Amino acid sequence: MPSENTFYGWFDDADQTVPSYEPPRDAPCLFCGTEIRADDVRTHSLFHQGDYAARSYFYRTHQTCAERDHTNTAMDGFVIDMIARNGD
Repeated sequence: MPSENTFYGWFDDADQTVPSYEPPRDAPCLFCGTEIRADDVRTHSLFHQGDYAARSYFYRTHQTCAERDHTNTAMDGFVIDMIARNGD
């Protein structure tokens, strides 16, 4: 598993109940950089079109940081760029 990846995880199959890879639950928030806490967390799901379309991806941020995002896309583009760079 990619131990250097602390930002996003994925499922390889729609029937999975446990992710193929799950980032640490106390990973840094992509908005503010501070540790995510269980009492202030939002999970963002995304599907990458293209080479990795079979997987579904997710990442976590603070709920409070996500609520301040007026684009409603959070860090989707940033995470998609990381996925492509890492080849995950």
